[in-house]
Amino acid sequence: MNAHSFQNEQLMALANRVREDLHTLRFPHEPWVIPHRHESGRHVYDVVIIGGGQGGLAVAAGLMRERVDNIVVFDRRPRGLEGPWNTTARMRTLRTLKHLPGIDPTLPNMSPQAWYTARYGEKAWEDLGKIPKGDWQDYLSWCRDTLNLPVQNLVEVSSITPEEDIFRIEIKRLDAQGAVEEADFVYARRVVLATGVDGSGAWHVPEFISSALPKDRFASSGEAFEFAKLRGKRVAVLGAGASAFDNASTALEAGARQATVCIRRTEIQRINPQMWMAKAGFLNHYADMDDLSKWRFMRHMFRHNIPAPQDAYNRLSALPGACIRQNAGWKSVRLVDSGNGEEIEVVTASGDILHVDFLIVAVGFITNFELRPELAKVADHIALWRDRFKAPSGEQDAQVSCHPYLGQGFEFVDKSGGQAPYLSRIFNFTYSALVSMGLSASAISGFKYSVPRVVRGITKSLFLEDVDSTYEHFSSYAEPEMRGDVPLDNPVRSE
Repeated sequence: MNAHSFQNEQLMALANRVREDLHTLRFPHEPWVIPHRHESGRHVYDVVIIGGGQGGLAVAAGLMRERVDNIVVFDRRPRGLEGPWNTTARMRTLRTLKHLPGIDPTLPNMSPQAWYTARYGEKAWEDLGKIPKGDWQDYLSWCRDTLNLPVQNLVEVSSITPEEDIFRIEIKRLDAQGAVEEADFVYARRVVLATGVDGSGAWHVPEFISSALPKDRFASSGEAFEFAKLRGKRVAVLGAGASAFDNASTALEAGARQATVCIRRTEIQRINPQMWMAKAGFLNHYADMDDLSKWRFMRHMFRHNIPAPQDAYNRLSALPGACIRQNAGWKSVRLVDSGNGEEIEVVTASGDILHVDFLIVAVGFITNFELRPELAKVADHIALWRDRFKAPSGEQDAQVSCHPYLGQGFEFVDKSGGQAPYLSRIFNFTYSALVSMGLSASAISGFKYSVPRVVRGITKSLFLEDVDSTYEHFSSYAEPEMRGDVPLDNPVRSE
């Protein structure tokens, strides 16, 4: 038996152990969600999950454990390309250490450790520092198959329209190249947004860059593009976080002649506040804090930003052609004639002038629901922190205030006070939940606490909506506990 066959056999055996665990832990196993049908006769899903990456899979798995199985997960990308791991994630490994909870922390056989050990052996796990990003995607795909999660790839959600007590969800079925093959729609009682770090807006490219250069001369760090085209080129990267360093390294490894990371701060950030947050109490109970406490924690975090990890710095610094500049925010960019063709002239905050061939913008993303086509019809009614919280004098923060103000189960809140009650049936399990819920939706380190919270929010919502019908089922229940003839008129005889 070759190594590949042995690995497959080990993983199949591990998958069987997971299924045995689920069978052992199956109680209560009876279905409880009352089926709904549209007046047209069309099927109505209890939950539609948008996004088949780690968040969407974890929520789907949690719902099925709670016997909510009339669900579907839509992802617009082909199988294996869900999430960023094989597309836009340019680091070599995950940021966090290897001891992660995985999709379901209550199942040891479904842990990343169990999977990695089954695939590579115990010694490989002992020697491992952080999980390679490709292995992480393979782990997620294995979880999907093991749990038989109802994921449909190459399906893009184009709009969500509230219709009384359900949603009409317009979808586009795509071919492998992303072209639309068919327009369709489905109905759902609840919607979960699990669309990742940019799922509440878009990757940010400042207007002074996008308006000054043709699109083939710049890219956002969050978009997929061919780094091979940068061979022999000079590249400048704007940003100070992990993605800036990772994109610069990837460019050099693809053959770029030079990659300069331009940091806007006068001194590189070295402290990562999120590392402090990785404590059980904080991960579990941040969402239970009062608004003022949440505001102060998040304001502190955003004001200090998140630096690149040491391994990202080490990777870049070891590559010929790497350069890091501080106090080098870009004031202007333009195309100029170099005599051998056009090049990009970048003027930095310190007055330096760089001449490069390509720009990569790694300054994060904008939180703005109006930029999400699927939310266009509901975005105006979503409550943001600035709508629900007034910061104390001197503690205002525009970056924090633009995040959505969520309920205790990750549900949206209606800022109009009653005009859009349907928003409580849309659950925002994206990175923008950070201010309301802490490290949760896009942070695998928080899944141990955040996934049960959102799952409970959904199941509570479904149950309470049907409480009258549930009572009818309960009060009409008439299955006898004792069966057969019982001689009640005979006295009990004692020996």
